Amino acid sequence: MKKVIIFIAMFFPLILSARQDSVTFKHRAGINAGFTTGLGFAYGYWPGKLGVQISFLPIKAENLNFFSVAITPCYTLRNRKYFKFFWFLGNHIISDNNTTEYNIGTGPGFETGKRVVFSLRGGFGFFDVTNSFNILPTN
Repeated sequence: MKKVIIFIAMFFPLILSARQDSVTFKHRAGINAGFTTGLGFAYGYWPGKLGVQISFLPIKAENLNFFSVAITPCYTLRNRKYFKFFWFLGNHIISDNNTTEYNIGTGPGFETGKRVVFSLRGGFGFFDVTNSFNILPTN
């Protein structure tokens, strides 16, 4: 019973917000962590149905050179006040001292919030497509 109450408490605001009129904020900044959508600082521009997010994280230390950059186009499927459902296509290049990988992923996602937005994406990813080709679920 406790799990049911927690589940309802988590998703009830999403259900309510899906009934409202849409509000769009074109520019956004934040932090991103995804196998196909990039690691690090993120900037997004979403003026209408189409949007794009750019993520990057450069780290240079004595024994470590790490670089992550990603560009993720998004297409809005459903937009309501404080809730957006969309489809994404992640393109991520990640490099360290020894390896460089190119990962691609696609799938659905949603975001909720007004000024501070929580976004969650999932789907399938194609990992290290330039060397060994692996298809795995993403998060």
